[in-house]
Amino acid sequence: MTQPRSARLQVIYKKTDISADLRPHLLNWTYTDNLSGQADDLQLTLEDVDGRWRGSWMPDLTAQLQATIIRENWNQEGKVESLPLGSFEVAEIEVNSPPSTVTIKGISIPESSGLRGERKNKAWEKTKLSAIAREKAAGAGLSLFYDTDEDPAYDRIEQTEETDLVFLSRLCNDAGLCLKVAGTKLVIFDEAKYEQAKPIATLKRSMSEIKSFRGRTTSVGMYRACKVTYFSAEEKLNISATFTPPKAPKTGRTLTVNERVASVAEAQRLAKKKLREANKEATQVSITLAGDPRFVAGVTVNLSGFGAFDGKYIVTQATHSQQNGYETSLELRRCLEGY
Repeated sequence: MTQPRSARLQVIYKKTDISADLRPHLLNWTYTDNLSGQADDLQLTLEDVDGRWRGSWMPDLTAQLQATIIRENWNQEGKVESLPLGSFEVAEIEVNSPPSTVTIKGISIPESSGLRGERKNKAWEKTKLSAIAREKAAGAGLSLFYDTDEDPAYDRIEQTEETDLVFLSRLCNDAGLCLKVAGTKLVIFDEAKYEQAKPIATLKRSMSEIKSFRGRTTSVGMYRACKVTYFSAEEKLNISATFTPPKAPKTGRTLTVNERVASVAEAQRLAKKKLREANKEATQVSITLAGDPRFVAGVTVNLSGFGAFDGKYIVTQATHSQQNGYETSLELRRCLEGY
């Protein structure tokens, strides 16, 4: 007998598998995986007619959840696929009636952690971004995965009334880098490097798995090139560099940046980063398809059959959910060529 397709969520609470207890009450679940700038989150909605989830079974705030999506018999009978979602801290519990439901919300960056729980003041001299990030990761009980060759140096840098997460996000944004907490790791990476990765799949308009598509492209805020200029009063030296990407429009605005740089090579790198930051959101796509655990934030895909929206994209957000069936919703951004 052919086995039916199925998808389920495995949940570990305080190191105990509670999946069997959850299953009869679980109305829906949603997991959102973000590329950068936001914490990942997990949301479970349970029916609670008998009151157990708002009573003796209510989870403790700040308790740890681990979750995994498991998909069986989807494209091949007997095949089991899984997507580990990582660890979440129970951050919020909402009770509603009628109907009687309990919603449990978990986040990947705990409010109780050293990263976001306290505003701090500190100064560093003669240091680099990787050294500061390693210090902050260790303070939050995380390891650092520094996945970029870029490592900005600072003569002096100050953290003033900022949480560690806000402070690190500011430094990464200024450097054109991305920051994410994934499981037990603090990850700093370069989006451009991830965009160069081989696509994991081609999504075709003709595919029955695709349930909806929305594309948007704009010229607002776009630039043809970026010029960085800096005058060093001490050395009485003008430093200037302009970056124009391959296949740039023949006409268009030039973004002008006046920031401190030490050399023409550094100015060229900065111009490339600033132009990427300005232009990267120009073409965006939203797609909802049948649930697929292959899709996570940071992977690339090709689109085919969508006309002007065909091409290579990076997943900036992947939302996996199950209510009337397992679905995956993707937010995509077109990969930039040459920068």
